[in-house]
Amino acid sequence: MAAARPVEARVIELLEHLGIEQAHIAAGRLVQSDWHGLATVHPERVASLTLISPQILGPGELGGLASRLLIVSGDQGPTAEGTVKLLKDLPGATSHILRGYEYLPWSDVASEHAAEIGSAMLGFLGRHTARAVSLPERRGEAAEISYRICGAGPPLVLMPLDLAPSQWEPLIPQLSTRYCTITLGGPALGAVSLLEARGRSSYLGVVRNVLDVVRIEPGEVILEVGGGSGVVLREIAHRTAGANPIIDIDINPYLLREAAALAKQAGLAERMTFREGSAEAIPLETNSVDVALSFTVMEEGDADKMLAEMVRVTRPGGRVAAIVRSLDMP
Repeated sequence: MAAARPVEARVIELLEHLGIEQAHIAAGRLVQSDWHGLATVHPERVASLTLISPQILGPGELGGLASRLLIVSGDQGPTAEGTVKLLKDLPGATSHILRGYEYLPWSDVASEHAAEIGSAMLGFLGRHTARAVSLPERRGEAAEISYRICGAGPPLVLMPLDLAPSQWEPLIPQLSTRYCTITLGGPALGAVSLLEARGRSSYLGVVRNVLDVVRIEPGEVILEVGGGSGVVLREIAHRTAGANPIIDIDINPYLLREAAALAKQAGLAERMTFREGSAEAIPLETNSVDVALSFTVMEEGDADKMLAEMVRVTRPGGRVAAIVRSLDMP
């Protein structure tokens, strides 16, 4: 299982696989374990650390890295509180504040502020040294972490940027002119690790109960709206044993890529289709599926529009099923 080993052990195995002794690290807010163990247990492997809108940390957690730390954050909303506290605890850290901006886990921050963040990162990274590496541009996998290498120079490891649809992509052309950028993904990191862990919990038992009620018949076209990392998609594929076309519609291209990769890795992708689109305007023809499913998605938008769209794309006599979190219930 992807969660069986500490993330820092996986990252170090990846660095050794690539022949890297020390690297610049950049990471998002949502999954602190992506970078925390590496920074606190193996700080000698970290040339510098860039954090996007970090969560509140305990006193002294990053004391040894203060002079090598860059914090990029908005100045609006609750997420700005972690930055304020961290900068107070670590006066030696560098900060870059995005004025008038509220950072949320799904904010496309690298797209919305590419030039500003890129300039801040390059200026900061230039003050900290790491041995340059010469690696061919390629994609690969090590320690259950996928990676993509672009550019040449000192290594800059880009961990998943929360739920940002564009991830770090808008910054890579700028960063890779000076650095060997290594973009990480896979089930052990970022939001995908959270979604996959949920899929190993009692959550999947609830989903299975719904699928039992839906009674999928061979040959029926199945739609999941907002498939995330693909936990439910793979469960359906196992159940149907290739007898049904399965469509995943998700508004987030990052999650679509990861879901497709995990389905392919599991040998379940042959009859799956992954399409970018909104649950409020599903990009499918009317009456085009037999079963439409949505699990913990409707609470993230206009549920009336989402349900109406699921009904629209489902053929007469088909089934529509949804699970919604009761956020306002004790």
